[in-house]
Amino acid sequence: MSNLNFIQKTELFTYSGTNCIRNDYYHNDCQLCVEICPENAFHIVHNKLTLYSNECIGCAACMGSCPTEALSLVSFDANAYVASFKENEDKLLSCKKSTTCLAAFDAHHYITMALMSEEAPVCDLAHCGDCVLNKDKKVETFIRLEIDKASRFLEACKAKNLLEIREEKPEENTKRMLFKTAFAKVKNAATESSDITTIAMTQAYQKNNHGAVPLKFLAFKNAIRENIQKLEKTSHESGFGLFTKKKILFKDCTNCGDCTQFCPTEALISTKNKQGINFNIGNCISCSICNDICKTNAIIDIDTIDLVDFAYDRGVELVYYEMVMCHECRCPYPYRGGDPICERCANFKEDFSHVFMMAKDL
Repeated sequence: MSNLNFIQKTELFTYSGTNCIRNDYYHNDCQLCVEICPENAFHIVHNKLTLYSNECIGCAACMGSCPTEALSLVSFDANAYVASFKENEDKLLSCKKSTTCLAAFDAHHYITMALMSEEAPVCDLAHCGDCVLNKDKKVETFIRLEIDKASRFLEACKAKNLLEIREEKPEENTKRMLFKTAFAKVKNAATESSDITTIAMTQAYQKNNHGAVPLKFLAFKNAIRENIQKLEKTSHESGFGLFTKKKILFKDCTNCGDCTQFCPTEALISTKNKQGINFNIGNCISCSICNDICKTNAIIDIDTIDLVDFAYDRGVELVYYEMVMCHECRCPYPYRGGDPICERCANFKEDFSHVFMMAKDL
C-alpha cells in the first residue's frame, strides 16, 4: 500500500483511496462495495475503506457499485469496453463470452452503450442465479437494479434502443467452466498481455483529471448530448436515480462554504466574490455530501430534471447574499433583512442578556 497515493493492489485488482468518496468526507457512510463483495474483502477501519488484499479474488463484482470509480481491474476496464461497444459486431454482454461480471457496469454504462450503438445491448443474466459470486443474491440483485434503472430512463426518453435481457442459457457442448478456472484464465491473460504496463483508460483519466467527474458519468453525459435530438422527451419529473438537482433555502443558508469546499466534483461552487453559490447538474454525482455537511439543512434535492441542462452543463445560481456589516461585532455576514446583526451576535444577545442586566433592573 502506498501511503502517499492511498493505493492498495492485488495481482489483478486496485483500490484507490484517493478517489474513494468515503475518504473525501469523514462522515460519508458509503459502503456499497462492502455490501456487495462476495468475499468480504472490504472493511471499514477507523471509518475509512480498506481492502484486505489476501481476501480479494479480483472478480469485479464491486466495480459498478462505486460512484467515483475507485475500484479497477487490470484485465477489464468497463469504460474502455463501453467506448468500443458500438464497433463490436456482437452486442451480447456476457461474463461467459465478452466481459467480466456484469456487476462491473452500472446504469450509466448501459445507457451510454444503448445511445451510442446502432443495436441494443443484450444483457446475459442466464448464469447469475447459480454463479458462485452471487452469495445471498446480492450481485444479481445489483445487476438487475442497474439494468432496470437504465431501462426506465431509456423508455421515458423514448430512445431508439432499449436494453434486452437474455434469461435462458444457450446449449453448451462442454461442461460449465468453474469459476476458479475462469479466474486462472483472466490471470494468465493479464500476465501475458504485452500492454500490461499500460495504464487503463479510467486510471489514465483519473491521473490527469483529479477531482473531475467520473469517466463513466462524463461518457454518459456526452452520449446524451450527441443524441439529444433523437430523444423525444428531455424533461422528466424523475431523476431515475441518475440525476440530482439541488436547491438551497435562502432563509436557512449561512453561506459558510462547507458544501462547496467538500463537493468532490465541483458541482457546487462559490461565486468569485464568495457571496453566492452556483450549481452545475452536469457535475453532480448524487453523493449527498453537501446535504450531510450542511449544518442548517438548507440544501434539498429536487428530482425534476432537464437533460438539456445536464448535457450542456448549464449552471444555475442557487443562492446569493448581500454582505453587510454587523453593527455588534463589525464583521460582514449574509444579510436576510431586518436589523443588521449577524446570527451569532443575535443569539449571544438573547442567550446572555441576563448576564449584563443592571441591579436596578432586577
